[in-house]
Amino acid sequence: MVLVAGNQSFLYRPAGTVYVMATDTRDRILNGLRSVLAQHGSGGVTLESVAAAAGVSKGGLLYHFPSKEALYDGILDRCETGVDATIQELTAEQGAARAYLDYSLPVEDDEGEYMTALIAAVRSGDGTGPGAAEKLVRTFTVGEAPLMEAVADPVLAQTIRLVGLGMYLSAIAGLPMPEARVLQAVCDRLVAEAHSADTTAIIQP
Repeated sequence: MVLVAGNQSFLYRPAGTVYVMATDTRDRILNGLRSVLAQHGSGGVTLESVAAAAGVSKGGLLYHFPSKEALYDGILDRCETGVDATIQELTAEQGAARAYLDYSLPVEDDEGEYMTALIAAVRSGDGTGPGAAEKLVRTFTVGEAPLMEAVADPVLAQTIRLVGLGMYLSAIAGLPMPEARVLQAVCDRLVAEAHSADTTAIIQP
C-alpha cells in the first residue's frame, strides 16, 4: 500500500518497515520535460536536455525513465491523474458543469506552448510509444466524465463539453477569445441550463 504525505510517498511492507520512494526526483524530471516542451517543442526533447532542465544526471534520469517513450508515458499519466483529481475536487465544490467550464481556461503562462508541443509529439509519434495517443485521449475524457454523469440531457452535456473544449483549444492556440464578460455570460447560461435540466429530471418521473 502506498500512502502520500506532503510530497513524499511511503510504501508500507507487511513487517511494518517504511521505505521512502523517490517521487521528488521523478516529479523534477517530469517538470524538466514539461519545461523543455514549452520552451523548445518536441524537437528539443532528448534525455540530455530533460536531465539538464531537471537538474539531475543522465544516469539519474535513466534510473526512473529508461527512454523518451517512458518520459512521455510518465507525463501523460501525470496529466491524467492531475486532471482527474482537480476536476473531482472542483465538481464537489461547484457542481460538474461549472467545474468543467472553469477548468477549461488554462492558468499557467506556458500552457499553450507545452500542450501544443505534447499533442504534436503524440500525433507524430516523435519518441512516444504506441499507447501515447490513448493516454492523451484519456487526459481529456477523464475531465469530462463527471459532466457526462451529472447532466441528464445528453445534448446539453455535449454542448457544455464542446464549449469547454473550444475555450481550452482556443486558449492554447492563441486564438481570439470573446470579451471576459461575454465569456462569463456564456458559462453562466450553460450552468443555469444544466441546473434547470437536473432539477426537471428530478421532478418529472
